[in-house]
Amino acid sequence: MFANPYQNAVIGVEKGLKANFHTHAGTGKGTCGHNEIDDVLEAYKDAGYRVLTISNHDLLTDTQEYEKKYDMILLNGYEYSKTPHMLCINCNEVCTGNHQQAIDSCLNEGGFVILCHPNWIHKEYWPWNEIDSIHGFAGIEIYNHLIYRLEGSGLATDTWDYLLSNGKLAWGFGNDDFHRWHDLARVWNVILSTSHSHSDIQSAILSGSFYATTGLWLSEFKFEDDVIQISAQFKNTYIKDYQYRFIGQNGKLLDQQTGERGIYRLEGNEKYVRVEVIAENGARLWTQPVYNRDCFKKP
Repeated sequence: MFANPYQNAVIGVEKGLKANFHTHAGTGKGTCGHNEIDDVLEAYKDAGYRVLTISNHDLLTDTQEYEKKYDMILLNGYEYSKTPHMLCINCNEVCTGNHQQAIDSCLNEGGFVILCHPNWIHKEYWPWNEIDSIHGFAGIEIYNHLIYRLEGSGLATDTWDYLLSNGKLAWGFGNDDFHRWHDLARVWNVILSTSHSHSDIQSAILSGSFYATTGLWLSEFKFEDDVIQISAQFKNTYIKDYQYRFIGQNGKLLDQQTGERGIYRLEGNEKYVRVEVIAENGARLWTQPVYNRDCFKKP
C-alpha cells in the first residue's frame, strides 16, 4: 500500500552523488552567469559535486567536452525564463513556447523538468492554480538558496505539501541557483543512483531516490512494517542528536523527536509522510515522502 522511494537505495554518509541542477555560468560579466564555466566546474568539483547542470536562461550549454575534462556527470539543460521559471534538464534544445510546450519538449527528448523557486519575490510566485494546469514536471525546488539574497523565500515546502496533499507525486529538490561565488554549495541533492551513468542517475531522480540537504547526510532510512526509521549526521562530527520532524497532509506536523534517530509508526490513514531533519547549526535535510500508492499520480 505504501511506497518507499528509498527501498532499493544504498544509504550512508559516504553514499550518493552530490548534485546541483541550477547553475549559471559563462554568459559574461554582469549577467547571472558572470563566472567562466571552467572556473565554476572546477569549484563545484572541489566542493565534492559529481553531478551538475549549467542552466543559463533560455540558453543550452553543450557540456560534453567539459564532462571529460572534469570527470563529472554533466546533464545539459537550461532555465526556461517565461514567468514563472522552470529548469529543463537532460535535453538538447531550448523551447520558447508556453510552459506546457516546454515541458513536453523536454520530456520528448528524454529529460525532466523542475519548477523553480516557487516563493521568489512573493508567496506563490508559482501560483498553485497554474501548477494545477500543467503536467509532466518531476518536482519543484523546495529550497533555493539564492532567493535569500534577492526577494521572497527560498523555502517552498508549502507548495510541496499543497501538491502532495492533492495527490500529485512531485519530488523535492534543493539547488544553489548559482550566480556568484558566495552562492556555491549552500544546498544540494544526494542522488542514490546504482551507477554513474546518465540513465541510472535520471532513473534514480524520477523514482525519488534522492534527498535535499544543506549539510546533513542521510545515514539510515528504513520503512518496514509501517514504521519509518531515520538517522542523519554530518560527515565529521561527534554530535549525534538531531531534530526529526515527520510531516503529513497539508503540512501538518505529525510528530517531532530529538535524538540519535527518528521513529514514526504510520497509523494507516496517512496519504504521505515526509521527514525534515534539523541540526544544531540549523542545517536541514528533506527526504522524499513515503506515500500511499492509491492516493497519488504523477503531476
